[in-house]
Amino acid sequence: MSGKNDTDFEAQTSLETKLRDFFSAPVYTWELPKKRAFLILGMLARWNPESGVLYQDQLIHICGLEIGSEGPNNLRAVKIAITRTLNIKFIGTGNAINRNYAFRDESQKQAMLDLLNETPYSDVFHHLVAEIAQHRRRKW
Repeated sequence: MSGKNDTDFEAQTSLETKLRDFFSAPVYTWELPKKRAFLILGMLARWNPESGVLYQDQLIHICGLEIGSEGPNNLRAVKIAITRTLNIKFIGTGNAINRNYAFRDESQKQAMLDLLNETPYSDVFHHLVAEIAQHRRRKW
């Protein structure tokens, strides 16, 4: 095995450890920014690029970032927090409604996908998506 492959494996393993540590507490104790970070990472990791581009407004709507405040500002804030906390970087191309995001590094996407495929985290992901849907049905 080459040194580059060993380094990539170590980087992915350490990212998986960071992700597990960051998202370790029970979901009912997570504050809103942590829920949003998990949803954004999950949506970006699970999005199939063959089905088309995931635009900023779609990501904002799917993750519930527009509920109660400005969606693009929330997305920007959560994206910065993810970069600072977990050192996950994104590629953002286009402007305004044509802006789309993706993981800068494919190994980071794979680390998040691996996490989402584990039992507690897949349940958490579906719970948070359902929580947003329930909030949208409220009359207030």
